[in-house]
Amino acid sequence: MPGKKKSASPKSNSSALTPITGTSLAPILESPRALAKLPGDGGSVAREHGVTLVTDRPYATSDMTIPAAEIYFVDGAKPRGTGPWLGEADKVAWRDPASGYECIMLRDRKEAYLSGYVGVPEGHPLWGWDQDAVAPDLGIEVHGGLTYSRICDEDGPSPQRGLVMESRRICHVPVTPKMWEPLRHGSEYRVESGGHVWWFGFGCNHLYDQVPIPDGRPRSFLAAETAAVYRDDAYVVREVTNLAAQLRAIADGKPVPPREGPPLPAIGLDPRKGG
Repeated sequence: MPGKKKSASPKSNSSALTPITGTSLAPILESPRALAKLPGDGGSVAREHGVTLVTDRPYATSDMTIPAAEIYFVDGAKPRGTGPWLGEADKVAWRDPASGYECIMLRDRKEAYLSGYVGVPEGHPLWGWDQDAVAPDLGIEVHGGLTYSRICDEDGPSPQRGLVMESRRICHVPVTPKMWEPLRHGSEYRVESGGHVWWFGFGCNHLYDQVPIPDGRPRSFLAAETAAVYRDDAYVVREVTNLAAQLRAIADGKPVPPREGPPLPAIGLDPRKGG
């Protein structure tokens, strides 16, 4: 009726964080599988320009649950139709309890594969190192080998950068309420640690990986020869925790612990790695 005020849509572009109560996540995520990834209760939610941010809520994979500080779901980031990626988040940021290091799982926006990152603080023996300079005898073993090494993206938070930008950034910086007003009740893990970190990462886009390009066109690879499979969030989170444990051991001057999970694909299967 004319003059009647319409109720706010859960798909609005407001980025103000609101507490999660009852089933308030259900109409926003619109996916039972995604909802199942967020066990327990509590936390806050915000939505802006097709990006949903859930803060301070556990994130569950098929074999472990992590104490996530930030969980992003991005409209259109994954292929349509069925696939093991259904329900997965598109970015998860957390602090690994065992090592104390910052961790990120992130989905590529063009090809929809997952990557993993671990940030080491200043004073770590590998701070500032290029990934190709990390000698094999140090004991780093991660899917496809290290493919990323860089300080936090850009210069830190600003009121002009919203959820769309944050959902893509590989960064950990100190945040105060005044610096990040739209997310004024945001993740405490950023407030506590302070300072930039140096990130090491890996990607699941090798010849032995199935890359689920969002438009549905298969990427050319030697699937039969390399047994290419999609590396899901359980696989990537486990690889991130393995990498965090290895980097922690290097910092402590201890032997690198044995990695957990199935054997890694041989890097030599991918000619881009020079094997």
